[in-house]
Amino acid sequence: MRIRNIFRHVRAAQNLHFLLGNYQYDPLPSANYIRLLELVPSSDKVVHCSLKPFELHRAPPFQSLSYTWGNPLTSLSKSSSATSRTRRSHINGCISTTTHRDAKSPPPGRDLEDSERTRRHPVICDGQIIKVTANLRDALRMLATSITSKIEVATPKYFWIDALCVNQENIAERNSQVAKMAEIFKASESVIVWLGKEDEFTTDAITTVERISRIPEEDWPLIPYTSFYQRRTCKQYSRLDLTFHNWLGFIVFINRPWFLRAWVVQEIALAKSANVVCGTKAFPWEKLSKTLGFIKTTKWYHHLHTEKLKHISSIQKHPGVYKRVLQAKLDVGVGPVYLDATRVKMTASGRLSVQERNRKPPLRLLLETHRFSKSTDPRDKVYAFLGLADKRMAPFRTHPEALAPNYNLSVQTVYTDAARALLTSYGNLSLLSHVQDPSQTQIPHLPSWVPDYSVDLDPYPLRYRGPGFWKASGGLKWDINVFTMANGFLDVQGYQLSFIDQASVLTTETDDASASWASIVKLALSLEQPYPSLREDNKSPSRVEVLWRTLTTNTYNKQCPAPSSTGTLFIDYILNLQIRHRLTPWSSADEFQPHHSPLSESIYPEWSTLLCLEPLNSPYSFSVYKERLSTVVESMFSGAYSPIGLAQLQHEFDQCGGKKRRLFRTQHNYLGTGPRSLREGDEVWVLDGASVPFILRRSPTGNYKLIGEAYVHGVMHGELLGMGLPRRQITIE
Repeated sequence: MRIRNIFRHVRAAQNLHFLLGNYQYDPLPSANYIRLLELVPSSDKVVHCSLKPFELHRAPPFQSLSYTWGNPLTSLSKSSSATSRTRRSHINGCISTTTHRDAKSPPPGRDLEDSERTRRHPVICDGQIIKVTANLRDALRMLATSITSKIEVATPKYFWIDALCVNQENIAERNSQVAKMAEIFKASESVIVWLGKEDEFTTDAITTVERISRIPEEDWPLIPYTSFYQRRTCKQYSRLDLTFHNWLGFIVFINRPWFLRAWVVQEIALAKSANVVCGTKAFPWEKLSKTLGFIKTTKWYHHLHTEKLKHISSIQKHPGVYKRVLQAKLDVGVGPVYLDATRVKMTASGRLSVQERNRKPPLRLLLETHRFSKSTDPRDKVYAFLGLADKRMAPFRTHPEALAPNYNLSVQTVYTDAARALLTSYGNLSLLSHVQDPSQTQIPHLPSWVPDYSVDLDPYPLRYRGPGFWKASGGLKWDINVFTMANGFLDVQGYQLSFIDQASVLTTETDDASASWASIVKLALSLEQPYPSLREDNKSPSRVEVLWRTLTTNTYNKQCPAPSSTGTLFIDYILNLQIRHRLTPWSSADEFQPHHSPLSESIYPEWSTLLCLEPLNSPYSFSVYKERLSTVVESMFSGAYSPIGLAQLQHEFDQCGGKKRRLFRTQHNYLGTGPRSLREGDEVWVLDGASVPFILRRSPTGNYKLIGEAYVHGVMHGELLGMGLPRRQITIE
């Protein structure tokens, strides 16, 4: 009787281990075996289950659970700084160079926030206690009680759940089981995606998914980009009858941590079928897939930002439960879109041949595409994609034993081994473009040429800007030295173009709206004429042309080289900057205050000086600018002028210059844009086997540190090879 009463009280339930003892795992019979969990019906709140070993290929039908180890709800914190500090401490706690991992750490790919210190919820397994986190407890209760009728969770009665089916304290077993996770999820009858309990936003989110998924795919291209805000003008959209509150609910929903976990890419991509469960709500993955496909096709992800939606008058007047959401900076990022795209690629059938259907993505593509994903253990940013990668392609084709999961290795070793395998198997230096800005690196003692996969890559490499196919090295091959790479040194060959003489100020480094542009204009003014390289018509480009082509990396809307019409847009952009900067003292205050002093002339961009230096026949001359100014003013008065066409140009600038990359001028009169951390004195190199130049910094040892890739106007297509510069071999450490 006393035991029965204990089971009925939560406080006593938390002390069950004193009565029943902690669960003791029996070793698996062989490496071919897995454990499956069988849920046992029970009338009390404590989950009862049993773990049974089965040979994987002879196992009974089972389902796999995909979930997050920690808090499953979207964080609505106003600032990401605290999150960043927490994330850094978590990463630093996982990078020990010792030969073993803390046995109490959470399973691979799970959230550290809810690790061992919050694994306080008891599960009775074969008469013994296993403690789990709150989210896993909720998932187990969902499975045990079959609270959703849309998923037959009772049949099959077996489940594979990493936290319970793998002995997390046994490093050797964890290495072995992680290596076969892809096989496990492929063998599952289905995958249950547990997103956690419902919140006050879930109903709006599900409404959005249900209505969007009903739109036929052939109608997606017919829905205008602007109809998101003007629903009455689009007959196709009127069928949706979605409110902005519905969309806000979806934004919160899609920002749940599950969508950013590294391991879920494999778990969802390999699933024969998948069902999403959020509290008592459930729906097949295909509905979410169609919703994401719709958002991608219509490009409505541009609109789905809380920073944009909070300015809509109806939302401002009646925010409802979204008041805190509107204060958080949330959007529909690339994470869920790429996650679904990988699954679509893996499950494509009708349109592909048998050979194409059996082709998995290369490891390199997976690492690049899902760089944004998160994992508690930084090593999982590599290990989570091994089972999904095509073993017939690089690096496994030449390194068949490369990169097997081994949690005895340090993070530095895992990342360096991955970089070395990719560099040598591909035989070029394109991987260097995926090295983050040095200011973003988190893993200590990592060679500067090795990507830190534990952090996001922002901005993405220049080659993603469009089909430019730059060949700065002119097709020269890189001579590989595998022996020095094993010691953390990368031997490269190439040409030193010049030293950085001046660098611009980033928009994030100043509170003055015009200071960044002022520094950029000064760089352009410092350019000597003629410019070292010629245009396609063999004429020297003017300062303004060099400036806008550099600021856009000579790419506009995926066109490379950028069309000359982009220069006309740039003149309009300058005009709008002039108006905005001049009006700042008057418009920045809540009320009209004429006593504001004008911007300092030392800060204000010298656009007029730059334009006056243009040749008389230049399309960017001061006279052309004045004519355009008159036209714009007249259009403004008539209500016919709209600067919406500049939005794309602003996007190009954000990606290439002033915000995410820093503009620079070299001692030899070249203008370029490169990583945020570049500084005066850094060297610009064109390396053999690389399509773009790189910024290198000499270290006290005489070797170099990699700072990042660069666009240098006039040397992106092998022009440097005709300059007679000496070819040198250097070492990057």
